[in-house]
Amino acid sequence: MKPMPGAGLALPIAEAMKQLAAAEAEAISTLKKVQAKCDHQIVSEMPWRAGNYFGSRAAHRICNHCRLIEEGSHWSGGSVWSRHDYGEADLGNTPGRIVLPIDSDEFWKMRTEGGMGLLGGAA
Repeated sequence: MKPMPGAGLALPIAEAMKQLAAAEAEAISTLKKVQAKCDHQIVSEMPWRAGNYFGSRAAHRICNHCRLIEEGSHWSGGSVWSRHDYGEADLGNTPGRIVLPIDSDEFWKMRTEGGMGLLGGAA
């Protein structure tokens, strides 16, 4: 069945959606550029959580400045850190880096809008 003539999206809405998509692409590009240059000096860590009805959750770290997020391997946390895929860690334990513990509520609040902080290892 073909749509009725004139039943398409209103032009002002279509234009607004196009502008929104362009702004989101620009925000992601800016985020990647800032994350690539950031020293990640202060990092917050949400610790591993034991499994329950919903399963366990790996430890996560987020840079307090650029919001880069990295998921840890199943044994990461505190003085030990490796990425979930065991690749080179961007937010690992390095001399001079400050790692602060935070709870899961604070961690999820720190993420950028739309979860765009989930770029660890992708930049």
